[in-house]
Formats: sequence, structure tokens, C-alpha cells
Amino acid sequence: MANRESVPAVFILHAYQPITQKREILDRIITNCYIPFFENLLKNKHTKITLNISGCLLEKLAVDYPDVLSLIERAILADQIELMGSAFYHPILPLITIDNQKYQIGKQKEFSHNILGGSTKVFFPPELAVSEDIIPQLIEKKYEIVVVPENSYFQLIGGNYFLENGKSILTIKRDKEISNKISFDHFKRDVSIGFRELQIKYKMRDYPVILAMDLETFGEHHDEYYEFFFELTAMIDTFTLSECVEKYPITRVITNITSSSWSTSEEDLKDSIPYPLWDHPANPVHQLQQTHLRLLDQIKQYLTNGDWIDDYHAAQYSCQFWWASRYSWGPELIHTGLKFQRNTLGKMIEDLSEDSQQIIFNLSNDIIKRIVDIVSKIEE
Repeated sequence: MANRESVPAVFILHAYQPITQKREILDRIITNCYIPFFENLLKNKHTKITLNISGCLLEKLAVDYPDVLSLIERAILADQIELMGSAFYHPILPLITIDNQKYQIGKQKEFSHNILGGSTKVFFPPELAVSEDIIPQLIEKKYEIVVVPENSYFQLIGGNYFLENGKSILTIKRDKEISNKISFDHFKRDVSIGFRELQIKYKMRDYPVILAMDLETFGEHHDEYYEFFFELTAMIDTFTLSECVEKYPITRVITNITSSSWSTSEEDLKDSIPYPLWDHPANPVHQLQQTHLRLLDQIKQYLTNGDWIDDYHAAQYSCQFWWASRYSWGPELIHTGLKFQRNTLGKMIEDLSEDSQQIIFNLSNDIIKRIVDIVSKIEE
């Protein structure tokens, strides 16, 4: 180990389960992934990760899985985990209003601080979905570094993006190629191949390889895959994102950020479709789902905040759209999202007159019926 060639890398791991996740599925993920991963992390004291836990998942861990939370806390105290900010209910940030962005980002920051303590200057946009419009909200909440997709701009590694008021944030690119190869077990668990690819990429760019993927990759998506992770990290030098930026500073400036996500292809960008798995213009289910959410947005403008406000924000979670996308098809989970939206709408308008409620429900019924009809035809 002492004589090996140094290959520095940053592993950004994203832990998220939707607000509607079934308890039995979450139990399985806890058992197959979270517990063994963090137990092994503590045993491999040289390994460091940068971790995002969506607030809605962190809330479930705090209430129902304190053992997992304890492992994470121990790793934070051992300086093996750097926490990241994000959006509490995992919405696609560029697809929601600025006020809603502020709520989601602020709630995540406050809740994470209350549960795990400390503060963080690094930010993980859900699904790495970015646009220039979200940047002011990140800077307002004191974030200094944001991870972005590889096709966000032409600069190789990253750069500082400035607002007109002179404030700035460092954007740093995820390496899509190797991140995806690890995520989809392209190396067939051969750590020597994984090491060589990291070595080559590092030499090509003369900068640590910035990797980002779902934490669930390691044990849930692939059985006992955390063993590969820790064998690989034993061969390289892992840094947290903040440590990386401090040791390898980036001074260049970027002038624009292309709206994109970590699932957006170059072909999608050519067709001006930045978020194809959540808002594809040729996907009628997506368009109707988004229309129903806009109905909730319109109703909210005429209401004062009530005990429905968290449900309103939770209703924006991304999975319901992903299950209607080109990569996956899950009618049950599409319907779960619609049910959550509809129940939230009912809470929002319960103090309105019966006539007003009926008008709103009629609008909702029309949208939902059209979605159900489309899904049923596809299932035939």
C-alpha cells in the first residue's frame, strides 16, 4: 500500500427513499445495504465518502432506525463522512417554483443540522438536476460547492459560477463514465480493472476523479456489492469533496450552466429536453402528472399555510415521474404518486366552501382519469 501509485478520488453517495416507500422495502434496504455499508466503512478507516441523505429518509432513520443513524454519526465523528445538503423531499429542483426550492433546501439544511449536527458547504441536487435558476437559492443558504452533471458546460473539471451581484459558487463535475460503470457493475467486481480505469482517468485529467452514485448501489441494487466498494477504496486515496477542492483548487470561471441531470443524454440536450425522466414533452403521463401538481400550486396561492404544507412539498417527489419514464415503467407507483397528490389536495381545500371544493375536485378528477386511461391502455 505504501509504495503504490496515488490515485485520488471522491465518492459522492446519495441515499434516498421516497416518502411513499413501503416499510418492508425500506427494511430490506436497511438490512442489505445501509447497515453493512456503514459497518464496513467504520472498519475501513482510510475510506472517506461525501454523503447525501435526503431529509425524508433521514427523518425515517431518526424515528425507526436509530442503529443506522448511530453508525452514520460514528463515521462523521471519525471524519470519514462529509454530509451534503440537498432538497428534503427529493423534487427535481428546476421543475418547482423558487419559493418551493427555498423551502425544500432550507428544510433539509435545518433538519440535517438538528439530527446530525454541524453544517455543510457542499450541495447535491436531486438527480443532479441543475439549472442556472437554482444557483441563487444555494448561495443564499451558504453553499459554496455544488456537484453538476458532466454535460453542464464544456470545461473539463469545474469552475466558479458568478451571479450579477458578485457572489459565486464552485461547480464541480461528476465523472459520468466511471460512475455509471461502477453503478451498473460494468467491472464485474474486478477491482483491478476498476483501479486501472480510475488511474487512467486521473492521469488524463490530472485531477481526482469525482464519482457520484446511489448508496443503494452497494447492497440493494447488487447483492453484497459493498465488498467491491471497500476493496476498490483500499487501493486508492479517497477524499471528501471539500478536502479535494482544498487540496486541488479550481480557479477557472464558467459563464453558463446548461440545464441537465445525470440521466440527460447529449441527444436529449439537442432536443431541448433537460429532464427527460421527469418532464418529457412527448410523454403524456409526465405532462398530466405535472399538470396535476400545477393545480396544487395554483390552489396554494389562495391559501394560508396550514398543517398540509409539508404534504404539499412532499407531493413533488421525483419517483412518481421516473416510474413513468423511458427507463422504467411502474403503474402501481404512478398511481401511488397520484393518490398522494390527491390526498394532499383534499387537505388543502377542506376549509373551502363545498362548491369550491367540487369545482377543484372535478378538475383533479379529469386529470387523474386521463392518466389512468393512458396507463391502462399501455398495460393492455
